[in-house]
This record gives sequence, C-alpha cells and structure tokens, in this order.
Amino acid sequence: MAAGTTRSRLFLFAGLYFAQGVPWGFFTVAIMLRLAGLGLGPAALGEIGSIAWLPWVAKPLLGPLVDCVSFGRFGRRRPTILISESGMALSLFALSFADPVTSLPLFGALLFVHNLFAAAQDVGTDALAIDTLPADERGRANGFMSAGKFAGVLVGGQGLLFVARLAGWRAAYLVAIVLLLVPALLVLSARESEGRPASPRLVHDVLRLFSRRLVLVAALFAIVVDASDSLIFPLVYPLFTQELHFSEQQVATLSTVGSAVAALAAIAGGALSDRLGRRRAVLLGCLGVAAFDIAFMLSRGMWGSYAFQLGFTAASAVASGVVYASLLALFMDLTHPRLAATHFQVSMALLGARGVWGGRLGGRLAERVGPATMFGLGAVVEVLPLGLLLLLDPRKAKASFEGEKM
Repeated sequence: MAAGTTRSRLFLFAGLYFAQGVPWGFFTVAIMLRLAGLGLGPAALGEIGSIAWLPWVAKPLLGPLVDCVSFGRFGRRRPTILISESGMALSLFALSFADPVTSLPLFGALLFVHNLFAAAQDVGTDALAIDTLPADERGRANGFMSAGKFAGVLVGGQGLLFVARLAGWRAAYLVAIVLLLVPALLVLSARESEGRPASPRLVHDVLRLFSRRLVLVAALFAIVVDASDSLIFPLVYPLFTQELHFSEQQVATLSTVGSAVAALAAIAGGALSDRLGRRRAVLLGCLGVAAFDIAFMLSRGMWGSYAFQLGFTAASAVASGVVYASLLALFMDLTHPRLAATHFQVSMALLGARGVWGGRLGGRLAERVGPATMFGLGAVVEVLPLGLLLLLDPRKAKASFEGEKM
C-alpha cells in the first residue's frame, strides 16, 4: 500500500473496524435484547454468544493463506478484505430471513457463517495494518481502529434497534448491510504493492516460532487477559431486563453510552500506550476494569437506579477502551513481521477464545451464583494474568525476530 499520510491510514483502518463493529453491535445489543425479552436465560444466551465467537478462534487457519498468496497488482491483503466484506453482507441478508425464536439452529448456523467472514476480514485488515503502520504510529492507529469498532457497535446496537422498532427487523438487517459495505470503498481506492509472499515453509516457520518461550507466554496471556467481560456478559441483559426491569430502550441507551465513551477512551488508550509503553497501559486498564467490577459488586443497593447505571457504564467504559486499544498494539509489537497475518491472527484467535470459554462458563455460573458474586469473580479473573506482562517485552521480541531469518 502506498505510504500515504498518517491521516489516510487512520481513516482506512478505523473504517474497516467500523464495518466489523456494526453487525457485532447489532447481534450483541439489539438481537440479544430481543432474545432476553423473549425469556432466554444466561445459559442460552451464553451458548449463542459462544457460537458467534468460535470463528474468531479459527482465524489462524486463514493467516497462512493471506501470508502466502499474492494477487499480483491487486496485492495480498485487499482481495481478502473485499471478498470477506461481500460474504458478511450476504450472510446478514440470509440472517434477515431466519427467525431466532422458531429457527434458532438455523439462526445460529448463519450467525457462525457471518462471523467467519468477519474474522477473515479482520485477518486481512490486521495484516495490512502490520505491513503499513510505522512502529511509532501503532498505538495511535490501534486507538482509532478500536474507536471505529466501538462506533460500529454503537450504531449497530442502539441505531439498528431503533430501525427495527421503526421499520421492522428485516429493514434493520438491510441497513446493517449498507453500513458495513461503505468502508469497502476505502479499500477499493487504496493502493497496495505486490509484496513478497511468505516462505512456502510457513507451517514449519510458525511451529519453530512457537517454540520460543516469549511467544508461548504471549499465547497464554492472550487466552486469559481481560476475560472478565466475557465471563459477565451472559448475565447482563437478563439482570437488567428480567430482574431490574429496565426497558429495552434503557438497556440500549446504556450500551450506547458505553460504546461512545469506550471509543473515545480507545483513542486516548492508544496514545497512552505510545507514551507509557504497551505493558503499562494494559496494566492500568485491566486494574481499572477489576476495580469497577469490585465497585459494582459492592453497590448492589444502587443497581435499581438508572442514573447510577448510566454513570457507572460511562466510567467503566474508559478502562475497557484503554485495555482494548493497548492490547492490540501490544500484540502487534509481539508479532514476527515476516509472518504477520499468521502470527498476529494466532494471538487474536486466542483473544477470541476468551469469548468462548468465558461465555460458556459465565452463563453456567450465573445460573448457580448471584450477580454480585459474578462481578467479584470477574475482578479476580481480570487481575490474575497480569503477572505475565513481566515476561512480554516488545523490545526483546523485536530484537529476537530481527536476528532470525524466515
């Protein structure tokens, strides 16, 4: 891709992450609210959420294809992104005809297919970012990418819920399709060089890469870091709608506030990680998330106050936004540049695994213990992995990768 300007790079990657965020927000906010309103409990919602997360765990299977295949003058990354955007749109169109109540298995299958294409889009986008972004720009860029994702979640959640109420659910699906396809125009206008495909010995190189202690520690860290949100997510909508009796609109507004604040916090978090270093920014963000989990656990008497929920959602979203942007930048710094798509997607897939094990475990636990206990467990899960940060030095990783030929 042409060097371009910092502004053009930030705009491109923020737009592509926005395209991922719209359908994700539509599912995690609008659709999940609909299902919770129909009486589905935490265990059922946790199962559905884990189905959506599964394709993200499989992203490393797509990485070698993106690393090894070149499309000549069209580049290596752009074709993957454009094909994936088309698949996301077509699967959303099919989902608009599947009733999540009477045809839940079909709905789950189509949801899986949609997220498979979304995961492929993410593979191409992240590989293009690693190819294109200078090291000293990655923190800020990941802040804008994270903000684009949060903005997409906001529009896809609150915005499409409003469309569904106004014109029906099928209209909401069609609007989602239009919104996710708009950023594809940015990819069409971008220029990408042919680049040099990775070695045909890619599998051997990746296996050798994962024999290193630093890489293995990073993989373990990805599976467990910042997992409290996944653990707690299955109980949130049943808690708000079935126990606290907030309306769907009130819950959607909470999501809107959280997404808007997290988007701004992600921009700040990316810049913070450039200034303080990735590990310090991740540490501060995760400690903030844990502190808010504990604070929520101890303030049960105020849960029924909607004003409290609004304020708490906004405050806790700051920590979430900082963590999200800082983690992406950290794992980019820990990625071998010659194996960019494959190595980075292993890290992202392991991050996605949190949604699978966290959703399933959290849904089951939430039906056995109280919500306050769940938030306490979330704080413990958030803090425990942070000691691994001591072993994840991006400077040592860079020196090690530069000294090895692949």
